[in-house]
Amino acid sequence: NPPLRYITVFFAGLLVLFGARLAGGCTSGHMMSGMMQTSLSGYLFAFGAFAAAVPVAILIYKRH
Repeated sequence: NPPLRYITVFFAGLLVLFGARLAGGCTSGHMMSGMMQTSLSGYLFAFGAFAAAVPVAILIYKRH
């Protein structure tokens, strides 16, 4: 359902924006710069982000 998908993505974007503002930076910047510096926290955050994002995407966009 495209209208529901647009509404969901809009509010998800607001949630990510709030989290980035609260943390003082963006999540992709933390992953990229942390991994380029070979920081353990950068690798752990990237792993955690993908470990959470993949199951959520499967649950939301599963085929019927």
